[in-house]
Amino acid sequence: MPTITKIEVQKKNQERFNLYIDGAFKEGISMDTLVELNLKKGDQVDEARLERILEREHQQQANNDAIQYLSYRKRTRHEISSHLAGKDYSETVIAQAIAYCERLRLIDHEDYVESLKNTMLRTTDKGPEIFLQKLYKAGIEAPLIEAGVARYKEEQSLECVCQIADKIKRQKKGPNAKVRQHVQQSLMQKGYHMDTIHSVVDMLDFEQDPEIIDNLLQRDLEKIYNKYQKRYSGHHLTMKTMEALVRKGYTYDDVQRKIRESGIEDA
Repeated sequence: MPTITKIEVQKKNQERFNLYIDGAFKEGISMDTLVELNLKKGDQVDEARLERILEREHQQQANNDAIQYLSYRKRTRHEISSHLAGKDYSETVIAQAIAYCERLRLIDHEDYVESLKNTMLRTTDKGPEIFLQKLYKAGIEAPLIEAGVARYKEEQSLECVCQIADKIKRQKKGPNAKVRQHVQQSLMQKGYHMDTIHSVVDMLDFEQDPEIIDNLLQRDLEKIYNKYQKRYSGHHLTMKTMEALVRKGYTYDDVQRKIRESGIEDA
């Protein structure tokens, strides 16, 4: 019957051992496997026992991979499962690895939600919808997501969102209506709910220096007129130019005045 002829400590890892069967190297094993299966030099190992050793070592490796993955930050069951599946572990081995981590109390979905909430509120300008998407992607249960999003929205003050909206506003130049629309769209993309967006936008002052708006209107007028001049002429050219400028958010009266001042009306 095959016999364990040598067990030696690996040179690069003092917690792993090389297992030799009948004088030939068979497998590298962990200290946990060595101790749990009580392996010693001289032990006879039939095929069934050898299979148990290999299965135990394979499971231990999956456990270690899960622990290492958890060492960087908090993880959910779904995240750990996806990570181990990417390493080609079977569903059974993955389930046992997750159970092992849970016995060590390394997986806590409620704590995960609370930690992510605090981190996002402290370090990002994202709204509750982005928070919800991250929780859903991580595999958090629906009741925990619902409760977490409610707390997120409650703890993210309207004043904070106003500051974010004001920063967006100051980075955008153009007609008041266009800037207002840009702020609304940006807040939506950042994950804020419409009730919050409407409240915040109504609190902002979108009035800009008339001279700046007038200069922007002149610039856009020249750009659009020169572009459309290749396809239209006369009254048709004037109307197409006016329509394009109004779509950009300029008021009809301002557009009409600027066209008249530029001397291109019905040119």
